[in-house]
Amino acid sequence: MIEPVPSPPNAMPRGPRVPTGLLALGLALWALLMAAWVSTAVFDRLPHVEDEVAFLFQARTFAAGHVVAPAPPEPSSFSIPFVIVRDGMWFGKYPPGYPLVLALGVLIDQPWLFNPIAGAVAIVLLYRAGRTLYSPGTGLLAAALLALSPFFLLQAGSFMSHVAGLIWALALLLLFARARSTGALLPAVAAGAAVGMLFLSRPLTAVGVGLPFALLAAVDFITGATGRRRALALAAGFLPFVALLLAYNAYTTGSPVRFGYELWWEYDRIGFGPDIGPRGHDLARGILNTRYNLDALRHLLYGWPERLTLLPAGIAVAVAALALLWHAAPLRRYVALVRRWPPARGSAPWGWDLLLAASVVSLVVVHIAYWTPGQMYGPRYYFEATGALALLTARGLLHLAGALAWALRQARLPARWSRPLAAGAVLVPVVVLSVSGLATDGVREFRAYHDWYDINGDGLRRVEAARLEHALVFVDAGYWTAYAPFFAQNSPALDGDIIYALDRGPARNQALAAHFPDRAVYRYADGQVTAVGP
Repeated sequence: MIEPVPSPPNAMPRGPRVPTGLLALGLALWALLMAAWVSTAVFDRLPHVEDEVAFLFQARTFAAGHVVAPAPPEPSSFSIPFVIVRDGMWFGKYPPGYPLVLALGVLIDQPWLFNPIAGAVAIVLLYRAGRTLYSPGTGLLAAALLALSPFFLLQAGSFMSHVAGLIWALALLLLFARARSTGALLPAVAAGAAVGMLFLSRPLTAVGVGLPFALLAAVDFITGATGRRRALALAAGFLPFVALLLAYNAYTTGSPVRFGYELWWEYDRIGFGPDIGPRGHDLARGILNTRYNLDALRHLLYGWPERLTLLPAGIAVAVAALALLWHAAPLRRYVALVRRWPPARGSAPWGWDLLLAASVVSLVVVHIAYWTPGQMYGPRYYFEATGALALLTARGLLHLAGALAWALRQARLPARWSRPLAAGAVLVPVVVLSVSGLATDGVREFRAYHDWYDINGDGLRRVEAARLEHALVFVDAGYWTAYAPFFAQNSPALDGDIIYALDRGPARNQALAAHFPDRAVYRYADGQVTAVGP
């Protein structure tokens, strides 16, 4: 009888015990320092795209203890994309989940540092997920792959929401596994809360990531009392976040099912039709966007030659599919297999491979229904799948090492030599490819995003050098990008030491200044700060 392919941990060389936990912490520290460097050297610790400006504005609002800010006087003097004035309210167009956690960075007056710290947390969670589902070596390899990823470091150095989304996706995986292995209901509730936070931050992403978990929970619900309790606990953790998002929408847009996206662009919705997107959206356009994003993912995920990027993950999925066919035939045993699948590490690890692969595919597929490819700092709509992809990549690489070790043993090489030789033959080239990819493609991407949209902190440093106090500064800006770094410094209540407004001409400027009669008035133009009046 042919035995199924052994799990990758058996391919790892046996030797002195490696402190994988400490190594994982070292990788997390590396990720923190590198992402902080990207935030500083590449992005000048500033938001560079409309999304980031809106996120930071809403985070400042939440940090001040408010759901929305009061509408500013003379709203055109504070006009910036994706920040909406409606019915006396001032707020960002995005759901509130990510700004709620970004507010932690605002509270320590270092919002730029939030995502680098979140990136380090994600590396630790990825290691824990690999250790829990497979083995410490698998978790460590997956964490190393992601920590060296140019895609990961770009996102972790930005103000975008995706690194926090990755944390929620990994927390869902870990807590879901804990609930299935222990039978305890609290981890199931917490898993529901994790996907709930993802839903509160990025609803479509939550659907894509969470759909395979939801389907498995549905199988649980219909196949036994234990599974039913677990599924209900998962729903109990998730549904309050759905209610919170609906309430937030009702408060800000006037309808529970209307998002702020539509207040800015009425066509900014999910689906297909002539009224979706600026030029309509159909399946062909969605598939074209998908191909565009997948090409970018293969280029940027690890910095490897593009044909190699997804190959190890594909090997892991193929082996898992063969293992499923081996264990589950005949067909009538599938339901029984799912009910006991997989309770602990080392018990049918291919089951987790298939769940991770399903989550990746689901995330890709649901975004076909969105009209824009959304690329910014890489194919960002797929970023929350990078943890699953890193785990599958590690699994595939260890499968290759196991197969090579088997071949060496067939050639009469002793096991004490075949295992380390096989591991080295596979993993050393991977390390070389990853490091060289970061040093070449990664550095090239970092340079490309330096001063992106011509946004940098030079103007802010010139204003700081002028040592203004209790001032109103009118910024001469021909386009929103010239105003963005200044707007990002404003308190949403317009009660900070310096208020930055757009220069709208003498009449409008005078009308705004009348609302702040106790402030000195200045104008910033062409790199110069000029006093206008008392």
